Amino acid sequence: MQEKITENKNIILYSINISGIVQGVGFRPFIYKLAKENNLNGSITNTTEGVIIKVSVKNKKELSVFIDKIKKFKPSPSLIEKIEYRKIPQENFQDFAIEKSIETDEKFQLISPDLATCQICIEDINNKEDRRRYYYPFTNCTNCGPRFTIIKKMPYDRQYTTMLKFEMCPDCKKEYENPFDRRFHAQPNACKICGPVLSIIDNTGKTVDFQNPILTAARLLKNGFIIGIKSLGGFQIACDATNDDAILKLRKRKNRPQKPFAVMFKDMETLNKYLAVSILEQASLTSSSAPIVLLKKIKFMSLSKHVSYYNKYEGAMLPYTPLHHLLFNNIDFPLVMTSGNISEEPIASENKEALFELQDICDYFLTHNRDIYSKYDDSVIKIFNDNEMILRRARGYAPYPMKLGPNIGNKVILAVGAQEKNTFCILKKNYAIISQHIGDMDSAETLDFFKITLDNYKKLFNIDKIDLILYDKHPDYAATKFAKHHFRNSKKIEVQHHKAHIAGVIAENRLLEESENQENDRILGFAWDGTGYGDDGKVWGSEIFIVQKILSKKELNFERIGHIKEKYMPGGEITIKKPYRMAVSYLYNYFTNQANNSKKDFFNYIFSQFPFYKKIIEPEEIDIIIKQIQTGFNSPITTSMGRFFDSVSSILNLTHIVSYEGEAAIHLEMICQENIKDEYQVEIEDFVIDDYFIFNQIISDLKNNVAAPIVSAKFHNTLARAVLNISAKAKKNFGTNIIALSGGVFQNNLLISRCFELLKKSNFNVYSKFKVPVNDGGISLGQAYIGALALKQN
Repeated sequence: MQEKITENKNIILYSINISGIVQGVGFRPFIYKLAKENNLNGSITNTTEGVIIKVSVKNKKELSVFIDKIKKFKPSPSLIEKIEYRKIPQENFQDFAIEKSIETDEKFQLISPDLATCQICIEDINNKEDRRRYYYPFTNCTNCGPRFTIIKKMPYDRQYTTMLKFEMCPDCKKEYENPFDRRFHAQPNACKICGPVLSIIDNTGKTVDFQNPILTAARLLKNGFIIGIKSLGGFQIACDATNDDAILKLRKRKNRPQKPFAVMFKDMETLNKYLAVSILEQASLTSSSAPIVLLKKIKFMSLSKHVSYYNKYEGAMLPYTPLHHLLFNNIDFPLVMTSGNISEEPIASENKEALFELQDICDYFLTHNRDIYSKYDDSVIKIFNDNEMILRRARGYAPYPMKLGPNIGNKVILAVGAQEKNTFCILKKNYAIISQHIGDMDSAETLDFFKITLDNYKKLFNIDKIDLILYDKHPDYAATKFAKHHFRNSKKIEVQHHKAHIAGVIAENRLLEESENQENDRILGFAWDGTGYGDDGKVWGSEIFIVQKILSKKELNFERIGHIKEKYMPGGEITIKKPYRMAVSYLYNYFTNQANNSKKDFFNYIFSQFPFYKKIIEPEEIDIIIKQIQTGFNSPITTSMGRFFDSVSSILNLTHIVSYEGEAAIHLEMICQENIKDEYQVEIEDFVIDDYFIFNQIISDLKNNVAAPIVSAKFHNTLARAVLNISAKAKKNFGTNIIALSGGVFQNNLLISRCFELLKKSNFNVYSKFKVPVNDGGISLGQAYIGALALKQN
């Protein structure tokens, strides 16, 4: 209780407003304990913009000490963006109190991602003396558990989450209301008596076990069954990662013939038996984000070869929910743990939805009655250059904000992203809030997921009006069509795909603010990927830009100076699925440039020099491809680096038909003999790379029986050398020393490593994306950044 009193001249009352991620991370109990330890009276409350602390102090120095301790000892999952304080009229505080949440005029509050189960909660669920939480799969506290996936609206209070329907028992209520308990105001707090319950059902919906579902699930997994498991952000599909038959069955049912599966290991001790783990990789695996981390295989113990086939890496993760931990208490083998979806569609999150969509994949479902409000897939990262490089940004990372240089104030920007690996980005003030991984926008289900997620973000971040919409230039992208047909009162700007790639690097690394003393600085950007709609209507994909940083206007000017040679992509999009078609195009160019060769001779050449094509291509299809190359019929002109990788993969007899995006290029990377430093010669004219010249040297190597792993190494080394040579030429011509690398091709670990190594040795400053994906998952950030600069000028 508090009441106004006459001002005490020995006491000063301050209001401290803290914004950032300060709700759902144990911030209020932390402040309460800190105030009590320092004998300070006052209060703290959640607001729709952060938290407000009122604190009575003797002088300004005591206030400063208190604020310093807040910064130094804050809960690890929290993020303090701003601390503001001011004197206010005195109130009579006899103690320090946590007060009810209030709504303020500013309704913009950053929200915590979900957090992996903490060690203390793991101890609780394994403590036989704890009658309420022993083996309870929904145990959590203020340091861990669901956050964003259960929030319906802000402020983050239980009545605004999917936990509302579970009324706390007296013991849980006591914990929830005790400021010295670690479950104080833990909104998902529950126990066996009052919380969600687990059950196992078969794929017809019949309940199999609700008394010991974890033990039953473990037994089924041991017997080779496939189980759908309801996790934090949606369903996962699990099976024994050492069981060939189970994995082959899963591949067939999920229509996923080659794409690697992620694997969950019981703990670090188990994981170390299978995979090589660095200190930094272990730190990521055991962090509160608990992502999938790409780790190199070792030969001590092996998973089933069908988990990832020829891949040199496994996508590994550790248990991040109590349910996972309890499951591993009862099995002694790693689990394939893949997204609970039909290939390329959104992850299933509702019980009925999972049963309907996954009944032909899963034999059983381990499910529960705590609703998931926001679908979230698992995040995927790798360690590169001693930093986390995010490949798929979802659970544990989104919607963690990125702070940008331009501050657009109360304006709101929406960037809707690309077609593949879609994310969207909302920019408010100088916070870029990038959505979780949405997926490939090829299906109605994914578009619906996009719309639902966008509506949810608008509600949670209190966005009523969007001032500027940015979208990809490709007219047929689903996100582009959506943007064009909605938000009629918003200004709209189209952004070329590869320019957005480079803008994303500039945004993340804040390169625009890097050299404020230079009026006209320049950046050299390499945007290499598979497909992007060019300014000239052609299919771009190996673009090299000089980006002018005009500091007086805070704008970016892109000049396209280079790429690989233009060529027809025979048959258009079908060639993306069938790399051999692009290989035929390169081979035809090679063959026809030799003296006295006819089209008829080409058939003999291709089948004699590359006999494996007899099983892949019919002569009639080769004839069609040649006609398309000659006439351009149904064959767009392209400069795609991704198709170049595909062609090399095919002529090395690696991948001819892809079952997932990037498969041919990944196969090419994975067979590489990495200790080979040899290269092919590079010809560059006016910043245009002669890829035919490189390809022709590969043909010569194959004639001389050079092994595919060596050819792969030389190919990668050559492209890295091309990047360096062009950078050196651009430095001489334009004075640029800043290099930006982006696009899905730079997801290739070998290529980006060689590029960074060569460029740094030559004293270039080289940058890429780490906090958002370097692939199309980072496009929305670049779009939003271009929009922010446009708004700042108006």
